[in-house]
Amino acid sequence: MVAVLSAERAHPAQALLPLKFSVPPARAGTLLRQDLQDLLADVRMAPLTLVVAPAGYGKTTLLSRWTQDLVRTGTPVCWLSLDNGDRDPAMFLAYLIGALQTAFPTIGIDAWRVLQSAAQLDRDWPLVAGALCSDLQRHLQTTTFLVLDDIHSLLDSAVIVHILGYLLRAAPPALHIVLSSRRAPAFAPLGRMRAEGRVVEIGQQHLHLTTREVEHILAAQGVTFSQEAMEQLLERTDGWALSVQLAARALANQPPARREDFVRALGGSQEQLLNYLSSEVLADLPVDIIDFLRLAAIPTWFDAELLAEVLQSEDVTYLLHRTRALGLPILPLDEQGVRLRFHPLWRELLLRSTAGDPDNLGLRVLQRRFGEVFEARGDLEAAMEHYAAARDTADLVRALRERAWPLLRTPRRDMVRRWLEQIPASVRENEPDLLHIFGMSLVSADANAAQQRLGRAVELYGRSGQFEREMRALSDLSALLFWQGRSGDFEWIVRRVAYLARQLGDDWSIGATRVCVTALLFTRGRESAALRVARQAASYPLNSVWRWILSMLVAAISVRIGYPPDALAAVDEALSHPEIDLDDRFRQNLRRHQALALFEQGNMVDSLPMALDAHRHLGEYGQNGMTALSAAQLALMMVLQGRLDEANTYIIQARSTFGSIGDTRALANLQVLEIHSELLRGQLQNEVVLGSTLRRLQDTSGRMPDLRMWLLLAVTFGESGHTQRALNLAREVAAHMERRGYRLFLAVTHLYIAHLAGRSAETALQHEALVAGWALVAADDHRYLPMLPSAAVRDVLRAGLLAGIDRQPIGQVLRRQIPESAAGLLQDLLQQPQPAIRANAARMLGELGATGAYAALRGLLKDRDTSVRQAAEDALNLMVYRPSYTLRIRTLGAFTIWRGDQEVKDRDWRSSKARQLFQILLTERGKTLPRDYLLEVLWPEMAEEAAFNNLRVTLNRMSKAIEPDRPEGAPSSYVVQQAETYSFNVASDYAVDASAFLTAVEQGREALNQGQRQPAVEAFRRAIGLYGGVYLPDSMYEDWAVIERERLMLLFHETAVALGMLLLDEGLAHEAIGLAWRVLEYDQAQEESYRLLMRAHASLGERSTALRLYHRCVAVLEQELGMSPLPETIALFHAIRDAAVPAVG
Repeated sequence: MVAVLSAERAHPAQALLPLKFSVPPARAGTLLRQDLQDLLADVRMAPLTLVVAPAGYGKTTLLSRWTQDLVRTGTPVCWLSLDNGDRDPAMFLAYLIGALQTAFPTIGIDAWRVLQSAAQLDRDWPLVAGALCSDLQRHLQTTTFLVLDDIHSLLDSAVIVHILGYLLRAAPPALHIVLSSRRAPAFAPLGRMRAEGRVVEIGQQHLHLTTREVEHILAAQGVTFSQEAMEQLLERTDGWALSVQLAARALANQPPARREDFVRALGGSQEQLLNYLSSEVLADLPVDIIDFLRLAAIPTWFDAELLAEVLQSEDVTYLLHRTRALGLPILPLDEQGVRLRFHPLWRELLLRSTAGDPDNLGLRVLQRRFGEVFEARGDLEAAMEHYAAARDTADLVRALRERAWPLLRTPRRDMVRRWLEQIPASVRENEPDLLHIFGMSLVSADANAAQQRLGRAVELYGRSGQFEREMRALSDLSALLFWQGRSGDFEWIVRRVAYLARQLGDDWSIGATRVCVTALLFTRGRESAALRVARQAASYPLNSVWRWILSMLVAAISVRIGYPPDALAAVDEALSHPEIDLDDRFRQNLRRHQALALFEQGNMVDSLPMALDAHRHLGEYGQNGMTALSAAQLALMMVLQGRLDEANTYIIQARSTFGSIGDTRALANLQVLEIHSELLRGQLQNEVVLGSTLRRLQDTSGRMPDLRMWLLLAVTFGESGHTQRALNLAREVAAHMERRGYRLFLAVTHLYIAHLAGRSAETALQHEALVAGWALVAADDHRYLPMLPSAAVRDVLRAGLLAGIDRQPIGQVLRRQIPESAAGLLQDLLQQPQPAIRANAARMLGELGATGAYAALRGLLKDRDTSVRQAAEDALNLMVYRPSYTLRIRTLGAFTIWRGDQEVKDRDWRSSKARQLFQILLTERGKTLPRDYLLEVLWPEMAEEAAFNNLRVTLNRMSKAIEPDRPEGAPSSYVVQQAETYSFNVASDYAVDASAFLTAVEQGREALNQGQRQPAVEAFRRAIGLYGGVYLPDSMYEDWAVIERERLMLLFHETAVALGMLLLDEGLAHEAIGLAWRVLEYDQAQEESYRLLMRAHASLGERSTALRLYHRCVAVLEQELGMSPLPETIALFHAIRDAAVPAVG
């Protein structure tokens, strides 16, 4: 039973209605004036388009037709139909992300995670919008249109207005936004965008019907009119499409002699006009049709099957056919015309008459039936609206109990909470399922209230013997306690879960019990036993909550005892489950442990940024025990990295929260961090103060001491000069760690004991501790020794080699922890009298790639000992460096480098100058650049000596970014340095998109010159696909990049136009149009592209669009270049104007 309930937690995408992302098809027989279609040329060039007019003027029809044309030319369009149900900021953001993902599935994943976990969207919406816009700015390279239809539905929401303003400010240049509304929006930055000429505005005056359109509508109803009557109808209806359609229907039923009188009687406001026309239409309709229309208007949309099931009638299909044949304003919602809706104003009028005159079935009965059918179809939102309209509490309760679970981990949880609040409190507070759902809907907004509701639900489930449901409520309550960092409150849950498992006896319950026992053992300081039980728990089926808790426990224990691979494996396994990965609080808490595990492995590049990012996200969900643990973890990592001021910030944060919740153990651990931080600042610690801190640790640790902090205190004793006290404490800590199954930190403790014993000349203890410590390092393949001071690391490394310990683990720690001084330490050992030590040191220098030791190793080739000579020869052979990967470089539209499949991150460069130096060498590849040129380009204002020092540092940083594994001293594979010159090594293993683009262009030209049109088209298409945008866009204003950028852009323009002409000859005019617009997006004054557009539109029979584009070309050329079009452009204009260019087909 638990398994079934767990399956109800569906993927959040199922909570969104796909229909809202579909472009509504145009009604059959509708016309779109060519002048409106021609406006699309202006829309393509503007960041924002506003279409503002009252209902019934054809806004959606216009946008639908534009969308069809854009899609035909290969332009992605993301469509979102809005309505009053989207006024909730969470729902709007969810649908906005969903709309963009219809074209770009990977955009908005981070935003979706944040949205699912945000506590208060009124406050937290910038987090979601920021994540979304950041994704768009990074990844949206292709011109894309975002259409938001009917935004007037949302303009009363201050939060959504702010979101729209943010989107307009932060949208990348490639995103063109189109908004339609019944009233003009007035939010910032619309005023500024208008003043800058960046908005295309289409208003009511543009959408008025023309006489020709009115004539077409009337003809469809079999009505003919004189020109004067036609113009009078147009004047009386003010060109309003809906009223003209209704008038045409009413006129069709009037005797021809009375039709002009009917038109003269029209007048008044739009609502009055619609009321009058509707009454006229309704008066002429058969009673069965009128009754049918009133009932069909009850839902916001319908189809024949829905109405047949609700109305229990076999005549629905026939009635629908008759209704549509009468020309009434029923609009299709899909391409097949299956789903339908009334025009909003028409529906409103029909509903008024329904409310005043309920039919024989009874309106409330009908509402309930509609609710049942929508619920059966999985549209819970529509079902709940109908149940609420029927004032049917029983069905509201039942539907929530059965259907609301998948919505609780989506942005619709707030909507669920509002539905629950409509239910009388006397019902809600005594129904465990409702309390459970209510509690889950409150998790983000009010954790304390959520805990109370969930606790009460657990109690009621238990009383009524609903053990399966109680088990699920306990899992949700457990997750909430973990989020709040209150795993200490877990003991009663463990007892209850164990009791339920005995009652239920299924694998799901047994697995949950194992998870709870794991937690209990951990809180009692029995880490090894906890891990054994955790392995058992993992073999049972678990729902997503128990799985997350288990992963958190395994990761927390693994990083505490010092086995980071297990922590990383637990995190990766948990995040492979979408229901965990998509919940941001689940995800960020796991990433916190992931960061610490990476830190324990010595991966400082990734661990600290990950920990900071996770802490920032967790802080956005409020301050609680979990954020305090995150702050304390960051403080530990910062202290051990020597970033003491930053560490102090997080110590203060953690102390504040731990103090408020009375966690004395955590406060004692923070004190250890503080005094160790003072030591690192050069303040040696008094033995009395340290002893007081130790007593506080002992008094507060209870059954689960964090022995890492005890080790750190021992180090503080030792580095403050209290060697014997430190040695005694370290030996005590080692004994405790051994009993509790510690690994990495036990190894570190043994090695620190060896270091202290060496200081005290306790040779036997030193050797014993060295052997024990390095054995643990070798057994677990550790490569980093956290908490061990640098001097102690060097000491135990050297002592280990002198003691004849296996060089493999020692060499791995050397390379990872002290790469800067490793070669020096090993070269010192080359002077040792024992041949085995000299041979080991030589081999390790070779494995290290220490080219600085080249001379010393050559000297060993004459050593008296054969094994030393062989080791030196082997080491020298290892010092030739060749990267194992291809350096893949993207320069068009963005600058990105991959070492094989691994992306070089911005932080890897360590300075913008290193990145820029690589770009210069790449741009000038094939050329040798003098040092003085680079100094002048990169540091023009700096003295020569200082600039030269900067160049050496920058070259080193650049090399570290692209060749991080290159041995120190080995020549670079990608940069050739000779005397005072530098160049990019064109013989190296690299691939750059700009070169591939040039190759494809050349292949296309060669094929074209040989008359091979199809190979030319294929090569040109390949080239267009490679051109992702301008060359090195992050160096737009650098002189050294201008020539190459302009050369590549000109080639792209020529190639796009050449391909467009070839496609046009094959009748592929729409693809040619798309290519021409891509060129104009980069350069509005590209005259050849205008000619291609003119030819393409003329070939489609769209002469007015072609002529409009000519006039646009004239204006742009005058404005941008102060010149007139070329004679061939003028000649083409005259040919099109005079209809000398034939249309396709």
